[in-house]
Amino acid sequence: MKENVKTGNFASAVVVALILFVAIVSLGTSLAILPIYVNKVLGLSPYFVGAVVTAESVSTLLSRAYAGRFSDTRGPKTGMIRGLLLMFVAGALCVAALATHGASAYLSFAVVFGSRVLMGVGESLIFTCSGTWPIGLVGREHAGKIMSWVGIAMFLGLAIGNYAGVWSYQHVGLVAGAAAMTGLPLLGTVVVWFIKEVSVHDDAGHLPLSYAVKRVWKAGAGFALANVGYASVTSFLALLFLDNGWNGYAALALALFGIGYVAARLLLGWRADSSGVNTIVVSLAIEAAGLLCLAYASTPLYASIGSLLAGFGLSMVYPLLALPAIKSLPEKNIGLALSTYESCFDIGILLAGAAGGIIASHVGYASIFVFAFVCSLLAIVCSYFAYQQLFSEVGRAAT
Repeated sequence: MKENVKTGNFASAVVVALILFVAIVSLGTSLAILPIYVNKVLGLSPYFVGAVVTAESVSTLLSRAYAGRFSDTRGPKTGMIRGLLLMFVAGALCVAALATHGASAYLSFAVVFGSRVLMGVGESLIFTCSGTWPIGLVGREHAGKIMSWVGIAMFLGLAIGNYAGVWSYQHVGLVAGAAAMTGLPLLGTVVVWFIKEVSVHDDAGHLPLSYAVKRVWKAGAGFALANVGYASVTSFLALLFLDNGWNGYAALALALFGIGYVAARLLLGWRADSSGVNTIVVSLAIEAAGLLCLAYASTPLYASIGSLLAGFGLSMVYPLLALPAIKSLPEKNIGLALSTYESCFDIGILLAGAAGGIIASHVGYASIFVFAFVCSLLAIVCSYFAYQQLFSEVGRAAT
């Protein structure tokens, strides 16, 4: 009987990861079509495009703590439903704006901007609850596997969503793309109702956020610094190739980054719970080597190999650093721990965007990858201390 329950819980956890995938396809679609809409349809400047993209990122970052506490006190199932419904409302606002943009460009922009704020809050709830819910179903001892599933669902969802958004613009129109990004969260909401809830601790919300930050910051800093490499590749690799005259190879290099990422997750994700500090150090060293290849590549082949290595090395950082982060707080506060940790992803993306723009303006695109290389080395140091903290706590608990 216990074996059947365990199998059923793992199956439910997989379904939660699939719901996350569906939601992130919606997010990825919006990231592709809304900048095009603001710039090409409304005719607004790149400043407005940046505002739309940044609104969602800032909203996500600022609502992370809220999402974690909500998951701990109200339950991840309720949080997931709320997040999906917020994404549905955000999508519906975009459909309305895209369908009636003739009235006023600035009014349409305001509606889209508001939708991005709502989507950011929904994204926080979905990201957090898609981790805490499966972990609640199968136990913290399987947290590494869960975070591997969550990470690959996010990555593939964004990639497919971006492709779907560009395809819709080229073939069926932006309104159709907006309709798809609206319908997907609604589909996920229907499925969520049939998955079992997990128990909620009534006193889970009493832990101060400052304490959570103090406990999680080592793993979080490593995660943020590692993701400077991710943001550098996804945002600046194509520009690096164009700057070097390698126009025809940029898509291949980006594809190799994705292939490396997925390959590492499929090869190593199943043993994330039994991996330790050595695996995270090697992973970050591989990422650093790939970024260095990109920085000093003299041919598109050399740069493409660097992109592959960067994706492979980065892949396991999220689940492996999630382990010391999650286990740094009591189990009843797992939502707060996970949301605090995941907020560091947003910080890493913002750091890469701000620093990358300044670096590119003064010393060129290749130097961005030198900066990302240094960040990866610093991430190794942070990761080492994060695991030392985990080991010391395990040792104290054993005695």
